Amino acid sequence: MQTTSSVDRLADGLLDLMTYVTKSAQGGILRDVRELELSLSQVRTLFLVDRAPSPPALHELAAELGLSMASAGRAADALVRHSLAERHEDASDRRVKRITLTAAGRDVLARLHAARRDDLRRFAETLTEEERTGLVNALAPILNRPDVRALTIGTHC
Repeated sequence: MQTTSSVDRLADGLLDLMTYVTKSAQGGILRDVRELELSLSQVRTLFLVDRAPSPPALHELAAELGLSMASAGRAADALVRHSLAERHEDASDRRVKRITLTAAGRDVLARLHAARRDDLRRFAETLTEEERTGLVNALAPILNRPDVRALTIGTHC
């Protein structure tokens, strides 16, 4: 008989919770993506450019997204057409184009974060006070890890 490790039990529990939250959400983030007429690749590109420590080059985006250069280029071009991103020449190599977000691109990300937070808030409202307190206390040490803090928007601090 094979036993399930605590890592597997936690992974399964997190997957179940994420599935529940996603399926029970009122579709705020999906509605916003649809209204903005953005593809999944374009949304992923926005998030990647935002979290990059410096403006990424197109080939870096392609590698991170797991897309071909052509597909990553189309996603970036669409964001530029929507005025959500800009292309800039690399200071040391004019052949390399770096992608940055515009104010409108940052506004779109803020809107998507707000929609996601609203969905999560609706989930939190379904919990008892005891469940909410337990979850907040369980998350606190994880959310304060430097590796987690580096990739979050920091609203829990």
